[in-house]
Amino acid sequence: MRKCEAGVLTEDISREDTITGTPQVGILSPLLANTALSALDERLTRPWEPNGEMTTSHLRRRRRATGRPNCRVVRYADDFVVLTDGERDNAEALREDIADVLQPLGFRLSEAKTQVVHMSEGFDFLGFRIQWRRKRGTDKWHVSSSLTGPSGS
Repeated sequence: MRKCEAGVLTEDISREDTITGTPQVGILSPLLANTALSALDERLTRPWEPNGEMTTSHLRRRRRATGRPNCRVVRYADDFVVLTDGERDNAEALREDIADVLQPLGFRLSEAKTQVVHMSEGFDFLGFRIQWRRKRGTDKWHVSSSLTGPSGS
């Protein structure tokens, strides 16, 4: 068997050869990820489509008033984040729902990479640290992003 010439970048920025898979920066990898994960996209974006249960701010407020969370997915190839305005148990139930969608496709959530965190704790996504921060001199909060890794903070 011939090894993949692109290899894999490890967390310490070294390269390891692989014998299976598609190159991480190859054009085929994102295409396959997008095709394979279209079922996940459909499940998580259906409520935002016309006549969906999250299409208007009024519908989203009504959902929250009845204890049901709203959520949004941000996905790039096989990396994704699901943001919700619900409670922790809502987020954990959503994680299980996502696992149920992925399982028949032959995918599973990585235990090492999958976590439920509050925006005040923040999280790393695609080389950025995403976190709620208080706007200096005010009581207002906003989403802040900063670079992570060797060139970030």
